[in-house]
Amino acid sequence: MRSQAMFFQRRAGEALADPRLQKNFAGLKDKFVGMRARAVANYENDFEELRDAGQAIRDRVIDNLDVWLELFEEKATARGATVLWARDGSEICEHVIAIAQRHGVTKVTKSKSMLSEEAQLNAALAAAGIQPVETDLGEYILQIADNEPPSHIIAPAAHKNLDEVADLFAATHQQPRKTEIPALTREAREVLREHFLSADMGISGGNFLIAETGSVVLVTNEGNGRMVTTLPKVHVVITGIEKIVPTLADFATLMRLLPRSATGQEISNYVSVCTGTKGEADADGPEHTYFVLVDNGRAGLVGSEFQAMLRCIRCGACMNHCPVYQTVGGHAYGWVYPGPMGAVLTSLYTGIENALDLPHASTLCNQCGVVCPVKIPLPELLRKLRERQTERGLRPWSERLALSVWSRLAQRPALYALATKLGVRYLNWLASGRDRIAVLGVAPGWTAGRDFPAPQGRTFKELYSSRQEQKA
Repeated sequence: MRSQAMFFQRRAGEALADPRLQKNFAGLKDKFVGMRARAVANYENDFEELRDAGQAIRDRVIDNLDVWLELFEEKATARGATVLWARDGSEICEHVIAIAQRHGVTKVTKSKSMLSEEAQLNAALAAAGIQPVETDLGEYILQIADNEPPSHIIAPAAHKNLDEVADLFAATHQQPRKTEIPALTREAREVLREHFLSADMGISGGNFLIAETGSVVLVTNEGNGRMVTTLPKVHVVITGIEKIVPTLADFATLMRLLPRSATGQEISNYVSVCTGTKGEADADGPEHTYFVLVDNGRAGLVGSEFQAMLRCIRCGACMNHCPVYQTVGGHAYGWVYPGPMGAVLTSLYTGIENALDLPHASTLCNQCGVVCPVKIPLPELLRKLRERQTERGLRPWSERLALSVWSRLAQRPALYALATKLGVRYLNWLASGRDRIAVLGVAPGWTAGRDFPAPQGRTFKELYSSRQEQKA
């Protein structure tokens, strides 16, 4: 799993050469970017002030994470839930399988959970003789497509078009092929309803954990979340330790940010606040509730230069606006989380030596930082990861040599000016009078997929000197 992040360049090349994928993601870009822009423009107050408030809430939690976690455990336990702790993916699987075996469970229905993707939980459940059934429509499509990984954290099957889904449904369900979205969703609903009614355990993620009430909040646009958390006798929540929010009032503030940033909605179709177990007066709900709170590298970020990454509320806005993600899609990143946030998280959680290309899979244009609802400085974090790679000697020697030479020249203006003149002459020689360079001699990789523009006119230093002379 982790080694897959090593092959970003190869996967990106394959994505660029796939016209179907390019067409699918072009539509996704227009949809998400435009919807968010309209939602922000229609917000009745100052959206930047709302972002500041969201950042302050998340920082308040992270600065005292242990305190809020202890309070959550106390409140959740008082409401009849059991709180378990997992250091990594293997412990997640151990806990969930033990819970299922304790209650005699042979089938589980799942709402979307990125932590279960981190842990590869479905494979572990199947190996233990327990059938996992994804009920989020996007995740379900990927499960019947030979368990493909998600390509987007909000729209897992964004890389598939209508015809591909129609083919999958016809082959899997053995029903006549349908090509209209309402007919396909109805077919999925009919198939999944049997699983909802026969599963003894439901597994969900959690968008937020409320410390003051011991509750988990699920924010979805499909009704599967409520089916998974209320019908089975056992409900297991798998979520990261950073998802804590102090109060319901804080949660209300973040809910003004999350749907607008994720899908361009003022509010999601379903917002479920699940607390404890089924009471005597309750019409539905689980008899047993378990929270599996996961570290998997998160605690190590507290107090570090990457602590701001723990603010993330998993809205996906950074990837929706990232020119790299828009071009190559999510699978190129090789792990659970794609886009700018994925480039940072994958490097931190799996080790920077296992994701050498991901910090460089960015133009550092700061589109991700501008749209992040909790103001995570993603370009700055990517730059720090690049620095760490260089410090540890993980980058190619040629790259490190080139940067070292450039650094020395940049600190010596006279030498820099001379090197610039020589560089321009060399490029003009390669161009041979044309306005494009077909093969860049010292760095042919730059022109492997496109021509390099030949220098035009004078250098910046020459232009600046000329203007200074004119002013004098």
